[in-house]
Amino acid sequence: MPKILEDLLWCAALATWLMLLCGFAVAALRPLAKTIRRQLEMRLRSKEKRS
Repeated sequence: MPKILEDLLWCAALATWLMLLCGFAVAALRPLAKTIRRQLEMRLRSKEKRS
């Protein structure tokens, strides 16, 4: 197999794994972001009520 083709296949495999890893990371962090957003909204509402 030519060297350039082998390098191209390695790059494609690496890109695939990186996309999967990023997808899992986003899926795992989404609930955390939702919790943080909810807490911020609650704090803003409580500050508005005090004013």
